[in-house]
Amino acid sequence: MSDVTAEDNLLSLSEYSNEYGVSVSTLRRRIKGKKIRYKLISGKYYLPRQQQASSISVSAPVPSYETSTKVGEESSFNTAKSLLDELKKAYMQSLQSKEDQILQLKQQIADLKTLALFLEKENTRLQSK
Repeated sequence: MSDVTAEDNLLSLSEYSNEYGVSVSTLRRRIKGKKIRYKLISGKYYLPRQQQASSISVSAPVPSYETSTKVGEESSFNTAKSLLDELKKAYMQSLQSKEDQILQLKQQIADLKTLALFLEKENTRLQSK
């Protein structure tokens, strides 16, 4: 829907984002899905300023599928919380694995130091003969 005319009051994505409280990534997604009007000027997207009715403040247009009820918000929160818990668990397992590897490497270093010391003493002994 890139039918924005030149006389429209255009805003860059970041300006639009700040003015209407919509993330830039959401705006880009809407542009890609041809859900909002835009104009491409020198490789940058510009959106028309929303017309405000009398003194009522108009928020950014949000398609109905993006609006949520209290139940939907709680469900999203619970889903996000469970995903976060899974990420924490995976991170802790990864961290524990790395700590185990570090301990094994430290043991190998100690063994190699002992071997090097023994070989140096053996070399000295053999040279003195």
